[in-house]
Amino acid sequence: MLLWTEQTWAKCGVKETDGILVALSGGADSVALLLKLHELQKTGRIARLCAAHLNHGIRGEHADADEAFSRELCERLGIPFFQRRVDVPALAASENSSIELAARSARYAFLRDVKNEQGLDWIALGHHRDDQAETVLLRLLRGSGTDGLAGMRVKTGELIRPLLKTGKDEILAYLSACGQGYCTDATNFETDATRNRIRLAVLPVLEEINPSAKAALASAASHIAEDAEFLNLLADRALRECGTDREKLLAPDRPIRLRVLRRLLPYTDYTHADLDRLDALLSGQTGDTVTLKNGVVAWLDASDLRIGRPEQTDFCLPLPASGTVRLPNGTLSVERVDRAVIPCGGNDAYVDADKLHGAMIVRTPGDGDRFRPFGMHGSKLLSDCFTDRKVPRFERQRPIVCDEDGIVFVAGYTIDERVRVTAQTLHVLHYHFEED
Repeated sequence: MLLWTEQTWAKCGVKETDGILVALSGGADSVALLLKLHELQKTGRIARLCAAHLNHGIRGEHADADEAFSRELCERLGIPFFQRRVDVPALAASENSSIELAARSARYAFLRDVKNEQGLDWIALGHHRDDQAETVLLRLLRGSGTDGLAGMRVKTGELIRPLLKTGKDEILAYLSACGQGYCTDATNFETDATRNRIRLAVLPVLEEINPSAKAALASAASHIAEDAEFLNLLADRALRECGTDREKLLAPDRPIRLRVLRRLLPYTDYTHADLDRLDALLSGQTGDTVTLKNGVVAWLDASDLRIGRPEQTDFCLPLPASGTVRLPNGTLSVERVDRAVIPCGGNDAYVDADKLHGAMIVRTPGDGDRFRPFGMHGSKLLSDCFTDRKVPRFERQRPIVCDEDGIVFVAGYTIDERVRVTAQTLHVLHYHFEED
């Protein structure tokens, strides 16, 4: 019995020299997956096969029985077996999350630990076509976009799902043909979990309308996945072309633009509201800001969309005559050069070394900082310079290079007029700030 097609197996990307770790719960899906992969190992289609079982500490003696069954099955098949126990309810309480999320987090952490420790290539999961149908309905109810409605993929990074196009009925038929038993989790029939309610209450109604509802939902997810993949390829190309340039970011059509914007976010649990705020910000004025989730702020400078967390870390560090200094927000390097390269970017500065006095430091801005910006005749408060340039307050923690006479270079902006390079300059220093 095939259980999955060669086309599906090819999408997994597994080579004959690879090793696979099966997430073995003891249920029908993971047991069928283990048996089929064991067949492939015996025929040389894969090199190594291991299994891992996580006892969640939720179902007492029933969980212990599942663990014992999984261990005995692996011993009979000669498959290395790895096990871990986690108090998921306690973990959920400590993380202030649901039991379901805590269990998922613990499970994937355990699987990745075993995979890495054993030097394996893939983690195989028992998700099947019926699971895919439930996932699509769940995400539809949550208002997901095309990437969410595409559901699970056959391959996601190191995770593979060979059974994803296989129906539950086919899995049970395979186990029956093999004469192989499996464990049944009674909690799958409780209706307090949303996924269970969809499985037990919603899908049966849909199957009254269309007996092939599960297959239809899975097929829809597959078509949506193709479209989403194409849009994401366009977004990757647009990101390379646009970078963070605010004007260039406005050029792509909105479906592509939103995908580009989410790639710029420093977190993955974005909301549609986050993307809408960013999209609206692009048409704003220099200095405009929006607050996103997770303490992240986005703002516009003269040319770019900037996104980051506005944590401010004050520092004051000695600066060598040459070399590199690691700062909380980047690195600052200094070197002697033969001549200045003019013009240069805001994060580069060329100064007359003979005009510097005393020990050099690099620090964060302070209240009352005053200097004479390049090209000006009089001095000016640094804060006023920031205001004139419409620099958001989140962007004002720039490194400042100083000697004993005051400011020499404000990274990202300009130098002090007194240290400018002239025709009479004999020795030139080059400062370069590389922001994290």
